[in-house]
Amino acid sequence: MAMRLRPLALVLAIALTASLAANAQTAPSESAPAAEASAPAEPALATLETVVVTGIQPGPGLWQIRKGENTLWVMATLSPLPKRMEWEPRELDALVARADRVLTSPGVNVDADIGFFGSLRLLPTALRARNNPDDKTLAEVLPSELYARWQAQKAIYMGRDRGVENRRPVFAAYELMDEALGDLDLKRENIVWDRVERIAKRNDRDIVRVGVSIKVEDPRDALKEFERSAVDDVGCMEATVARLETDTANMVERANAWAVGDLQTLEELEFDSEIRACALALLGTDALKKRGFDDLPKRVVDEWVRVAEESLAGHATTVAVADYQVLTADDGLLAAMRGKGYTIIAPGEEPPTDAVAEDRPAEASTNVEAVEPASN
Repeated sequence: MAMRLRPLALVLAIALTASLAANAQTAPSESAPAAEASAPAEPALATLETVVVTGIQPGPGLWQIRKGENTLWVMATLSPLPKRMEWEPRELDALVARADRVLTSPGVNVDADIGFFGSLRLLPTALRARNNPDDKTLAEVLPSELYARWQAQKAIYMGRDRGVENRRPVFAAYELMDEALGDLDLKRENIVWDRVERIAKRNDRDIVRVGVSIKVEDPRDALKEFERSAVDDVGCMEATVARLETDTANMVERANAWAVGDLQTLEELEFDSEIRACALALLGTDALKKRGFDDLPKRVVDEWVRVAEESLAGHATTVAVADYQVLTADDGLLAAMRGKGYTIIAPGEEPPTDAVAEDRPAEASTNVEAVEPASN
């Protein structure tokens, strides 16, 4: 029985949700420098909460990648998104309902054949692996200036939670961001793929899992090695704290822009994601590198491009889901396909005059209309 181990799954949740960002990093925005520890910038929670989008929203349009008469339609995901938004993408619904195949977001599958009872035996090790070696606290492993900034943000979003003080910086940073997103009325969940998968299954569409599979032959040893090993994750904490000090207003604006389909605002609001620093910290540990996690972001991108080309060669209509930054970066998925000679058409852009006319999807079919909007 293949299953995801808790610490490795959390590594993937942190690192691989956007580990591709290591390959698709946009330039940092010219925002103000991080606030000093003595006077951290506090997000205006009351103000931001009043402007987060709610209710039914269409989301962005789809990119098209074309080869002759065949088209790969790509919906860009974004994290975080408004927590109380209902997403109603009728164009996407109709496309998925009639697609020849549907591609998942590119990712990584970690397998360890240990069975249910084996996972229970490993649970204590899994829980210990979240914490610093030798029972050290964040005050002992972080530079004093960064620890003061962590404390300021923790006070805003987590209150007096003491258990988190024993976490490794990468896990503490992840928990801090989760709490902050909740306060900002945002959430991490990939509502795009949840809906696409539901409609694809209801219409019996072919779903292709895109990504790199890694088999962990020695899960117990891997966990124990990770538990003992040092992780260079101070940069992860620094990036997380800096983003909360300087980027919360734009975080909300980006989420709203995605919800209403404002791609121009998304393009203008570039940001330096903390996920990249956290991904590189975790993927750089010996415990993961020696078990096949090295060079992972590039391998995942290459695999997506391979499957995309295969789909365009043999299928008239394919629908794919991909992270917005990974999709649109200068060295991202669209750039890779453009470099191979494929025609790329952005949402709202008119196709080239010499391009083959593509059937625009009709309003959702009867089957699709029966699918409830993703409620939050």
